[in-house]
Amino acid sequence: MNKTRVFFAAVTVAGLSLSVTGCSGASKASSESYPTKSITFVMPYAAGGPSDTTARAYGACLGKLLGGTFVVENLDSGAGAVAMQKLAGAKPDGYTVGLSTNGPMVLNPMSNDLAYSQDDFQALGTMAAIPTLFAVPKDSPYKSLQELFDAAKANPGKISIGVPGATSSLATELKRLQKESGIEFALVPTSGSAELITNLLGSHIDAGFVNDYLDVEAQVKDGALVPLAAAGEARSEAFPDAPTAKEAGFDVKTTSVYGLFAPKGLPQQVSEKLESGVETCSKDTEVIGQIGDRFVPNSFSNAEATQQVFADMRTRYEPLLAK
Repeated sequence: MNKTRVFFAAVTVAGLSLSVTGCSGASKASSESYPTKSITFVMPYAAGGPSDTTARAYGACLGKLLGGTFVVENLDSGAGAVAMQKLAGAKPDGYTVGLSTNGPMVLNPMSNDLAYSQDDFQALGTMAAIPTLFAVPKDSPYKSLQELFDAAKANPGKISIGVPGATSSLATELKRLQKESGIEFALVPTSGSAELITNLLGSHIDAGFVNDYLDVEAQVKDGALVPLAAAGEARSEAFPDAPTAKEAGFDVKTTSVYGLFAPKGLPQQVSEKLESGVETCSKDTEVIGQIGDRFVPNSFSNAEATQQVFADMRTRYEPLLAK
């Protein structure tokens, strides 16, 4: 009887060993053949803005490069939280990836009780970096950033400034400025750049703190919008006559970084394929043509560098937003 039990125990252990080995082999084979089905590309913003353009350009390029189809899914509810929660909860197999910027990845979970945190994701590379600026409608009475901010000082909470998302880096920069300077704006969050520009064109808001992107550039060239100041380290390449906010006397600066992310725990072969794909696509002329050559960094920021950029953002804004 004891011999029989020993025999069955040995068979069971051997069977488990074969089962584990088989699963490991299947997992490795699956990673090597990735992708074998369509990939969901989660987007935390509405269609029509620079982030959407970036996601679709890279999605098309990655699909051709890797031999799969990247399906962009716009989920802009909750300032991008719905999209990020879907990404965080997805299986880490490479079949759900997502674009994220400063707000949904770093700022939103810092200032709200959400079902995800920055630690739930792993970066795969930087796709684009978009500078920002202050702009007003063509018929605005404000001809400079100084005039706009002076009006806000004289009329606390009355001067409305639109921002792309309640917890975007642009909104957070203005909140920081309000706290440090005592200037009180009426912040108007929108679902993204497209809605923000529409509000500006209709003069529904006094000004916009917007991404310095092709859609804004087109409206400036048409005379519908006027740039007041660039909110970066240097003047805008598109609007060199507009000073920086710092030149105008205000310490406001932010850049929207568009990173590709996946749920933490991707198989190494899959993450390497995606990271390499992002790098290749960042040099693709079609991708650069769609996004704009001044928005795709000349030097590729890999997964590690991108992860660090977003970690630095958390360090920078934690004193302001920590719950």
